[in-house]
Amino acid sequence: MTAFVDTHFHLWDLGRFRYPWLDDPGGDQFAFDYVLDDWRRDVGDADLVATVHVQAEMDHAADPLAETAWLAELRAQGDPATPTVCVGYADLRAADLEDVLDRHMEYDFFRGIRQELWYDPASQRSDVLTHNLLDDPAWPRGLEQLAARELTFDLLAWPSQLAQAAEVFRRVPELVVVLEHLGLPPADPNARVRWRAALERFADEVPSSWLKISALSFLSPHWDADQIGVVVKEALEVFGPQRCLLGSNFPVDRPAVGYRELWQDMEWWTEHLSPDEQHWVRVENALQVYRIDTGAAS
Repeated sequence: MTAFVDTHFHLWDLGRFRYPWLDDPGGDQFAFDYVLDDWRRDVGDADLVATVHVQAEMDHAADPLAETAWLAELRAQGDPATPTVCVGYADLRAADLEDVLDRHMEYDFFRGIRQELWYDPASQRSDVLTHNLLDDPAWPRGLEQLAARELTFDLLAWPSQLAQAAEVFRRVPELVVVLEHLGLPPADPNARVRWRAALERFADEVPSSWLKISALSFLSPHWDADQIGVVVKEALEVFGPQRCLLGSNFPVDRPAVGYRELWQDMEWWTEHLSPDEQHWVRVENALQVYRIDTGAAS
C-alpha cells in the first residue's frame, strides 16, 4: 500500500472531557474512549507519512485550549502514534479570539481552526442550527484574524450553505480554507446535481480553497466502494488533484470500514491519476496545506 498523509482523525477521552455530540441521535455509538492505543491498533502497518488531528467537538463551554494542551501532553510522551499537527477549536466570534489564537500558537504543532457551521453553541446540539455563523458580522472578522496569523480554516458545511460561504471566504482571499468531507454530498445520486453545482461554485470563487476527501461513510454506511468511488472521482474533477487531500475520519468511519481497507480504496479511487497527481493527492498537498515538515514527519 502506498504512503499517504491522513488529514482527518480524532482522539477523545470521555474521562477527561465532555463531548455533547455523543448525546445527539446516533452519537451514542461513539461513546467510548478513543486514545492513542486504539488509534495505533486501527492504523496497524499502514504507511503514514504524517497525520492531522482535527478537534473532536468538545464542550464549547470549556477552555478552547484544553484539547490542544492534552495533545501536547501526549506528544511529550514521545509516542510515534501522536498526531503530527492539529486543527483546534475557537469561536471566531468571541471577544477574546485574538488571545485564544495566540495561546494556540504557543504549540508548534497547531495549524488552524475548525468551527462547524451547523453547530449551535447555545443548545450544544450538533443537529440543530438556530444561528447561522455566516450571517454574523463578527465571524468573518474572525477569519481575518486567522489569515493574519497564516492559520488554516477547516470548513464543515452543508451543500446548501456553500454559496453563502463562498461569498464570505472570497472576501478573505489570503486565508487557506479546507472544505471537509467532500462538501457533504448526498447519498441519493439524483440529489447530487445541486451538490456538484455548489462545489463547482465554491472551488471557482474561493481559489484559496482545498477539498478534503473524507467521511465517506456519509455516502455509504455499508461502504459500497463502487458507489463511493463515483463521487470521489467527481469531486476530483471539480477541484482537480492539485487541490485535494485525503482523510480517514477515524474512528467515526470505523463502523463502516477498516483502516487498511479505507486506504486501499483511496489508492484505487486515485489510480487513474498520473503518478505526480497521485502523489499530490496522497501526500504533497497535505504537507503544503498544513505546513508539515517532511523531515519531522517521517
